[in-house]
Amino acid sequence: MTQNRNLLIAITGGIGSGKSTVSKILKDLGYTVYSADETYAELLVCNEFVNDIHRAVGVTPKCSGLDRKAVSSAVFSSPEKLKALNEVTHPKIMKELLKKSSGKGVVFNEVPLLFEGGYEKYYNAVIVVVRPEQERIKAVSVRSGITEEEVKNRIKNQFDYEKLNKVKHTIIVNDSSVESLAKKVESVLNEIL
Repeated sequence: MTQNRNLLIAITGGIGSGKSTVSKILKDLGYTVYSADETYAELLVCNEFVNDIHRAVGVTPKCSGLDRKAVSSAVFSSPEKLKALNEVTHPKIMKELLKKSSGKGVVFNEVPLLFEGGYEKYYNAVIVVVRPEQERIKAVSVRSGITEEEVKNRIKNQFDYEKLNKVKHTIIVNDSSVESLAKKVESVLNEIL
């Protein structure tokens, strides 16, 4: 494991692609991995941040803290509200994520909306995890307890990774077992590092 230089590497991919599994493999190998989702959860302890989210999507909270149900309902039925939510949350999440990662050797950031936000410019390399759509739908449906139709709608609203410049970024195809995925991750590490 090469830790004597600073290298910031993003991990991204669509919902259900296996980003978190790749992150876990990297952690198990001893690498530092920070997640945008975990950073978001940490920011939610700040009332000002929560109030900004409610205002952005036009939600009057029924409880203290983030009214997750009302926010989810608002953004998944309105592209404009989803855009407003992203404009409020993404810059703060990325600022915090980059601050945590700065100057710590080889660091990985799991960033689901990397390309949508134009954040790839902050990274030395980008690993894109792709997976056959039917497997993604099944995995998310089981994991989140939502219908396959709801998963399809979420996929439809995400960045189209099929159109990605495959020469510019490192692609990991998650189409088999976790063991197979771990071997692919190790191979990619040798390539990048």
